[in-house]
Amino acid sequence: MIESKKENRFIFILPINIMKPICLTIAGSDPTSGAGIQADIRTFDRCGVHPFSVITAITYQTVTEFLGYKSLSDELNQQLDAILKTYPVKYVKIGMIPDVKALDIIIEKIKKYDLKAVLDPIFMASVGERLSSEGLELEIERTLFPYVKIITPNISEANFYSNRVIPKITNKKFDEVEEVAEILLNKLYINENSKNMEKAVIIKSVETDLDEIYDIALINKKVHDKMESELLSFKKKKVLFEGNIHGTGCVFSSAITAFLANGFSIKETIVKAEEFFDKKFQSFIELPDRGKIIDLTISDEELKVIEQIKKIYNFISQSKEFSKLIPEVRMNISGSLPNATKIKEIASIEGRITIINGYPKASGEIKFGVSDHTARLILSAKKFDNSINFVMNLKYNPNWIILIKENTGLELKEIIREDQPEFIKEKEFSTMQWLIKESVEKIGKIPDIIWDIGSQGKEPMMRLFGKNSKEMIEKLEKIRRAINNE
Repeated sequence: MIESKKENRFIFILPINIMKPICLTIAGSDPTSGAGIQADIRTFDRCGVHPFSVITAITYQTVTEFLGYKSLSDELNQQLDAILKTYPVKYVKIGMIPDVKALDIIIEKIKKYDLKAVLDPIFMASVGERLSSEGLELEIERTLFPYVKIITPNISEANFYSNRVIPKITNKKFDEVEEVAEILLNKLYINENSKNMEKAVIIKSVETDLDEIYDIALINKKVHDKMESELLSFKKKKVLFEGNIHGTGCVFSSAITAFLANGFSIKETIVKAEEFFDKKFQSFIELPDRGKIIDLTISDEELKVIEQIKKIYNFISQSKEFSKLIPEVRMNISGSLPNATKIKEIASIEGRITIINGYPKASGEIKFGVSDHTARLILSAKKFDNSINFVMNLKYNPNWIILIKENTGLELKEIIREDQPEFIKEKEFSTMQWLIKESVEKIGKIPDIIWDIGSQGKEPMMRLFGKNSKEMIEKLEKIRRAINNE
């Protein structure tokens, strides 16, 4: 626990999660931070991994004009050795490769350290200028592709590397796109013997004859010890913009790398990266030169939720007395955006709260979309009372129930799990809805605490609800005083 005294206040800092995944980006530096290594770092951070970075080139550019670059290939080997000899890096995103020397060094490091690489095979800036020496893209295809796990070409890059022209999709038929994806996927293998490795190609922004576009992914994956291919399609509304949009490929490929590092399968990774990108693509930073970059900042509403969860956590983490309230499944604090309807709009502590040296300790950071149980409780509660924004799961003790009832003024409601219909017991989300619904029907509102004595495979539990951090802290203090007979 880290604490400091100032004006009789304690400041408690969330512990570092030493198991946090790390990712390395090898890319060019973009002074606008909308693309390149800066966009990669920001994306890694938003996707829950710690960013390491190695710079291949310094670029001179704005969002709408590319003025040139200087290769840093002479310094690349030293940059990579400093990181790779020291830290257990396994996942790397590769962007701008300026010349053959940089390419050779990158391939050598991938092989030496057995890196899982995601390649954004970019050789032209979004405004149409070259990012590498003439003809290097063919050498990248020949020498680097076989050591890459996933490539994320846009439509022009896919056309170039397949020596085909992908036509517009009509009647939602993806046959010709799949043929191109298969051509590209085959280029990711050294020989036939290596084709038992799971790899994927994602072709971005394939046009249709309608007002929509598709991202098309082809995955080579293991199914019951056999390799099979699977085609995924992601439909998106076609949006027309004035000016130039900068850095979309960097953000998407970095999200792919981050979700792989987080332990997701290739299919899960692609789905999550598409969801992440679609959410971020709804908001841009508009620049004076009619340029646009994806807004990767956290919204004010999201920051408010995170700060309130921190306040609740900081309050309980300063006292060993709160450790006794941590159940066997561990504790979590979840907070929602004001009008949340989806789990990804609920923030929680990743890994939950456990006990270290007698104190409640968070196992991870506060993020959106990382909880299931407590997040579903909030979503269920908001269907009946949208002012409920926070929930915590607390350990059950029959004596505590009596003490809380007698000494706090909080309203408690018991739910008998055995009363659930069988079809509800089979679905955890339905159980959460049922818990809330039963309470509302019996007392006309959501109580401060819903509790139950558990059932087969279900730990007894108390669940504390509140509107904001101030209210939650006040209720927690009442509970603490009551169970300690103060």
